[in-house]
Amino acid sequence: MRAARVASASIKAAFAALIFCSAPARAEVHKFLNPCGAQQLCASYQLVLTPPDGWEIDKQASRQNKIQIIVPNGASFATADPLIYVEVFYHRDKQQTLADFARISNARWVAANAKAKTSELAPIERSNGKPPFIRFVFENPDKAQQAYEIGAFGIDSDKDGNEFVLDVVVSGNSKQALDRADAAYVAFLKAH
Repeated sequence: MRAARVASASIKAAFAALIFCSAPARAEVHKFLNPCGAQQLCASYQLVLTPPDGWEIDKQASRQNKIQIIVPNGASFATADPLIYVEVFYHRDKQQTLADFARISNARWVAANAKAKTSELAPIERSNGKPPFIRFVFENPDKAQQAYEIGAFGIDSDKDGNEFVLDVVVSGNSKQALDRADAAYVAFLKAH
């Protein structure tokens, strides 16, 4: 019993130290360690972001889904159409290009959604000097909540220089929903 309390206290202390050490505002990606099993900590990552004008982070949905979810002001994850979400992946394979990462990710999506179609869009240059986001449009007729999406893949880093892949998606149930969000989405990509 005492060993379990000591282990639990050690995990809590490590988590608190991680939060304290990850405070610098210059890092674009922050790493968090979360309890994920018997005396284990699992890493998760978040982009330091600013929602586009007229949008806000749905903190509850972000926490529950373990991704950052951005919705129009006054909406929630449950009611927003469209919405933007950001998922951050540690870039383990430094030999893998961003285009290869995107190709593999897109192939997995199409394999899991038989009627889905994807095509490439023009890249979006970023104002921070980082490589451009590469973009794809997805049509998913079998997924009512994600019938139309535009996904953008980009590279970012943390304060230690570790590299991450960003997957920034605007999702809606119609092309019109994506059209309504296009200016905000593109502005978000350019700024990040």
